[in-house]
Amino acid sequence: MKTVPSPYRGFASLDALLCIIPIMLMLMLLSTAVSSLMHDADEAARRQAVFGKTASVADYTVKIGAARHEGDVRYPNWLDTDRLNPEYSESMRVRAGLSRIYVGLEEPDGGDGEFGACLYRLVVIGDDKAIRKLHVCGG
Repeated sequence: MKTVPSPYRGFASLDALLCIIPIMLMLMLLSTAVSSLMHDADEAARRQAVFGKTASVADYTVKIGAARHEGDVRYPNWLDTDRLNPEYSESMRVRAGLSRIYVGLEEPDGGDGEFGACLYRLVVIGDDKAIRKLHVCGG
């Protein structure tokens, strides 16, 4: 007795192939979406860390780092402008673990474009107690 091949013999494998292709495309799309979301979350966490470090540098500068001293008395928010020099900025950059930083009374060139975060604190300078903005930017 001779067996006759069925005309529907390859139908099951062709059907499986056509089902697998959309499933694979959906998995690739899901993988790309998850990767994009993870990248965005990582970038947001990095920006938040830079902002937190920059705010810490600003608070430290105003309260301790460049605050005016007379003996054992410290005057927060009253700055000794002689302490705001490149060496102070470099020491703050290293302590905060930032790649670049600006600490000064003038607004930096480039602003937020060059740095990840910029903020300011109101301070008093000089014996006449002039009110100024202390700009602190970090990246």
